[in-house]
Amino acid sequence: GILVDLGYLETKTYCITNQDHQTKRMNFQAKPIILANSISEEFDSLRHWMTPSLLDVLASNKHQEYPQNIFEAGTVFSEDSKTETGVKEQVRLSVALCQKDVDYTKIRQVLDLILTFLEVDYKAVREDHSSFIEGRCARIKVKNKGVAYVGEINPLVLNNFELEMPVAAFELNLTELFELVEFN
Repeated sequence: GILVDLGYLETKTYCITNQDHQTKRMNFQAKPIILANSISEEFDSLRHWMTPSLLDVLASNKHQEYPQNIFEAGTVFSEDSKTETGVKEQVRLSVALCQKDVDYTKIRQVLDLILTFLEVDYKAVREDHSSFIEGRCARIKVKNKGVAYVGEINPLVLNNFELEMPVAAFELNLTELFELVEFN
């Protein structure tokens, strides 16, 4: 509702993706779950996080009109020895704003709007993440547990996705957020 009301477009991308998009292109060390018998290199792993999928969408649409403000809620996967399958599934919401004058403040306002609407008590702590510009990124904490990163995407990452326009994004772990907060 909120994001659609703001005029943002919802995307739907695959849970099966390319591990390089999740790690190398994002300038990020992660351990995506590699598929044993993948048919192609393009789809060789399960999605570890949502933001690379949004950057793929922006890269495919860079010849379209700007601003391009998109979002997606979807499942991400990580290793977890405590589960029967060894894989933990979580739902995350990612939003990416792509336009000439986008910055930390603009993306942070969107995240603040969502968390305020949900009546969540949270704090933003400066914490760097290699996919974002140093000093223009924060970790959002609820009850001292990190539930989101928000910031401006690193120019190295933009270059890796062949994006010429600045991008600011956040990724909110809805599964962890809903475990921490009781909603009436």
